Amino acid sequence: MKSDAESIQAAFRQVQDHIAAYLNEVEGTPFREDKWDFEKGRGGGISRIWEDGKVWEKGGVNFSAIEGDALPTSALAQIALPPGTPYLATGVSLVIHPRNPRVPTIHMNIRYFEAGDKWWFGGGIDCTPYYPVREQIIGFHKALKGLCEKHGRDFTQDKEACDRYFFLPHRNEARGIGGIFFDHVHSDKAVDLEFVTALGYAFPDLYHPFVEGNRDKPYGEREKDFQLYRRSRYVEFNLVYDRGTLFGLQSGGRTESILMSMPPLAAWKYAWKPPEGSEEARLTDDFLKPRDWAGQ
Repeated sequence: MKSDAESIQAAFRQVQDHIAAYLNEVEGTPFREDKWDFEKGRGGGISRIWEDGKVWEKGGVNFSAIEGDALPTSALAQIALPPGTPYLATGVSLVIHPRNPRVPTIHMNIRYFEAGDKWWFGGGIDCTPYYPVREQIIGFHKALKGLCEKHGRDFTQDKEACDRYFFLPHRNEARGIGGIFFDHVHSDKAVDLEFVTALGYAFPDLYHPFVEGNRDKPYGEREKDFQLYRRSRYVEFNLVYDRGTLFGLQSGGRTESILMSMPPLAAWKYAWKPPEGSEEARLTDDFLKPRDWAGQ
């Protein structure tokens, strides 16, 4: 009989296959696949990457399952375990940067850790639009609320955790319009696994309204410039605050896979602000402020 960790890894591999099949279908051309070994321990992973596509300018869906002899400092800061504690970490993570600025960037991950005598699940999904559509955002949050309620999760708690986590303190600004975020979920392994894999399988239904509703909308240089400007915020968050990025780099993981989340292009403008009342100004004025979207 497989161990719990082996069963969880097998379930996560199926989630990766499911999501990659959807992204392939939308793009119309297959991903590039790289298999890699974890050089600082045992295990490895599979990276599936899209670049320079007609829909996905850059994106990836990664699976990893690694074991090491000592937890990285970023993990030790979160849990009460001594240095030198061996660990196992497995998960699926994705970031999709669409070509059309009218389609939001999206991030999702599900993960499982064992360290010493502790184990837990974590994960979440969040959406980062550039030109948001209110009805699509409401639908996204309502779908997540339904998913949480079906699996006995407190949607409000997970939604508020997402709002807190995906926030750039140095900008005093949310990264996007939120979603759900959870960590250190530790109740029943079978129940917890069912919830996190359900989130993975729900990804196509959660993202597809954004894709189909916006992928064919016209855009020009102004919209593309704004997309690149907003992508710079995404880079800042991932390199400064993202726990997964820090854990991956500190554990000696595969750099190319860890930094898959970076957009192909981004731009920084000195002290730039969008014109008052413009479509670009509406993003920060109306949408990047946490609210009860599911209740609207």
